[in-house]
Amino acid sequence: MCAEIAQKIQTAMKNHEQWRQNCLNLIPSENLTSPQVRAMLGSDFGHRYAWDEPWYGGQKYTIKIEDFAVTVAKKLFGAEYANVRPLSGHLSLMSAIMGLCQPNDTIVISNYENGGYPLNLQARFPLDVQYLPYKPDRYTMNVPRAVELINRVNPRLVILGASFFLQPHPVKELSKVTKEAGAVLVYDGSHVLGLIAGDQFQNPFQEGAQILLGSTHKTFFGPQGGIILVKDDMDLAEQIDLTLRPNPVLVDNYHHHRVAALAIALAELLEFGKEYAKQVVENAQVLAHNLAAKDIPVIGTEWGFTSSHQVLLQTDSLKQGIKVRDQLEKANIIADAGVRLGSQEVTRRGMKADKMQEIAELFSRLLVTKESPERIKQNVHALVQQFQAIHYCFDS
Repeated sequence: MCAEIAQKIQTAMKNHEQWRQNCLNLIPSENLTSPQVRAMLGSDFGHRYAWDEPWYGGQKYTIKIEDFAVTVAKKLFGAEYANVRPLSGHLSLMSAIMGLCQPNDTIVISNYENGGYPLNLQARFPLDVQYLPYKPDRYTMNVPRAVELINRVNPRLVILGASFFLQPHPVKELSKVTKEAGAVLVYDGSHVLGLIAGDQFQNPFQEGAQILLGSTHKTFFGPQGGIILVKDDMDLAEQIDLTLRPNPVLVDNYHHHRVAALAIALAELLEFGKEYAKQVVENAQVLAHNLAAKDIPVIGTEWGFTSSHQVLLQTDSLKQGIKVRDQLEKANIIADAGVRLGSQEVTRRGMKADKMQEIAELFSRLLVTKESPERIKQNVHALVQQFQAIHYCFDS
């Protein structure tokens, strides 16, 4: 029976991989890793504990690889401190909050209703959570009111970042008032970290953020995990560091096969990041404009739709978003229930702007003229079969 279960799992995985190879993946939270990154994820490091000396033996190479990852991360982002131990972007943010806040401190973040992350912090932590004000379009911040809020509540942290991330945040506009309030400005770049690394989005450090953190598997094309970077305030770095080193609060064994894979991805971004990120943004913009031209409602007409990897379709409700997502999936086009479309994975497959026009045409045929999903699926298959290789990486 156990052998049968193992066989069923292997079969399900093979079926999944065959199916997804024939799909057009536009989920903005996912990406593809290179063969070298995958090799690290399947290496002997996956069997081993990684912890600070002097407890475990056998770590002479694990220590070297973590040091390499940290060195490349600091160079790539222009930081004095980098920590590659968080197991997710979410835990990176939790490390900053737990390391820098005391009970009942005030923090200011973006609300879920305005595209922020559904953290629900106040349900688990003794914090006063205040929400940044947004304009009626929901995804553009009301800067004057945000300045007034920070002055009024005197927060410990101001956290900029969102799940719906179409345009840069007003880091420069809020950094001065944050500093005057004695607060720390944290930039959660989970979605746009690869664009920041490629110098194709705002640079949070240059605009006044003290901490940059996020996921390493969205526009940043590494393994699933997180990273924390501090510009030059080593006191802040040391406070955060205490949550990630023995005796740890959030991470014990930090999964060294992931760190080794992340080190490769960091090197890839250092080498190819500018070219990759430029193409990601261009592809997103071309996709958005072509969708809108085909009468598909896209958010952001008045400000050029997007400056990131994301394109956001206008839906009236979550129920409608789920309906659109499911209709797309029948045609092997993968999206999420928010109908956020991301250009990063198709870019890593080697697609350029002309293919974004083709993708917009597929959307139009499916959602506007109501062609059969089975017929669209054949066109999707023909398109993706031309782009099975991974680009912007080193030769295996």
